[in-house]
Amino acid sequence: MGELVAEWLRALSFGGGFNTNVVLCAAILLGVAAGTVGVFSMLRKESLVADAFAHASLAGVAAAFLVRGALTAEGSAPRSMEVLILGAGVSGSLAVGAIGWLTRNTRLTADTATAAVSSASFGLGICLLSIARRAGGAGQAGLDDLIFGSAASMTRADAWTMGILAALTLTITLVASKPLTAIAFSDRYARTTGLRVPAMEALLAALVAAVTLAGMQAVGMLLIVALLVIPPATARLWARRVPPLLALSASIGGLSAWTGTSLSAAAPNAPTGALIVLTASALFVVSLAAAPERGVIAGLLRRARLRRDANAAALRARDARGA
Repeated sequence: MGELVAEWLRALSFGGGFNTNVVLCAAILLGVAAGTVGVFSMLRKESLVADAFAHASLAGVAAAFLVRGALTAEGSAPRSMEVLILGAGVSGSLAVGAIGWLTRNTRLTADTATAAVSSASFGLGICLLSIARRAGGAGQAGLDDLIFGSAASMTRADAWTMGILAALTLTITLVASKPLTAIAFSDRYARTTGLRVPAMEALLAALVAAVTLAGMQAVGMLLIVALLVIPPATARLWARRVPPLLALSASIGGLSAWTGTSLSAAAPNAPTGALIVLTASALFVVSLAAAPERGVIAGLLRRARLRRDANAAALRARDARGA
C-alpha cells in the first residue's frame, strides 16, 4: 500500500518519466476542455446529446475496425487510432443528426428521441463489437481500452493527438464563449444581436464531439460524458455567473483528470476513465454537502435558523398577548 501511494505521489508531481508526463498533461488539458464545453451543454440542457454521441461512437469504432480489417492485407497490424476515431465521429454525428430529425419531424420530445437513438446505437455497437472480437485482433487494436479508458495503453503519439485536440477545442470554446453564452440563455435574444443561432448550435455540437473523440482512449467512450456533466454540475453549486462557472468547471475537470490519470499510472491495471470519474464524483459529493448557498449543510442550517426565528417570533407574540 505504501509503495502504491509513493508511486501515485511520484506520478502526481510529474516524476513518473517523460511518457507518463505527456499523457498526464494531455489528460489535464482534456479535463479542462471538457469542463469548459460542458458548461454550455448544461446551460442549453443538452448534456444527454453528449451521452448519445458517446454511446453511438462504439458502433463506429467497431465498424471502422471491421472495415479496416477487411481491407488490410493479412498479417498487417490492425491498430489505427485515426481510423477508429473517424469511425466514432461518423457514427456519433449520425446519431446526433437522427435525434435532431426525430425532434423536428415527430411528436417525440428531445429526451425521448435521445434515449431511443442512444439505446439503439449502443445495442448496434455491442453487436458489432462482439463480431470484431470473434474476428480477432480487437485486443491489439485497443477496442476494450476505448470503452473504459486506459492511459497505460496510450502511445506518445496518442497522447499528443489527445492534447492537441483538447487544446484546440478549449481555444475555440473560449474565443466563442460570448455567443455560446447568448444562445445558452435565450435563442431569441441571440437572434436580435445578429447571431446565427443554428451555426452556433452546430459549433457547440462539434465541440462536444471533439471532446468525446479526444477522450476516447484515456477516459473511455462510455465515461467521457461524465467529464462533460459532473464538473459543470459541481461548479453550478458554487457559482451563479458564467465566468466563474467556466473557471470552476474547467478547474474541477482538470483536477479530476490529473488525479485519476496519476492514480492509473500508479496502478496500471485500474481503468483510467473510472478513476477520473470517481474523482469528479467525489468532488461533486463534497460540493453538494459544503457549498455555501446550495449545499445540503447550508440548507439544513438555513431551515434550522428559520425554525428558530419562527419559534422566537411565536414566543414574543404569546408574551405580548399575555401582557
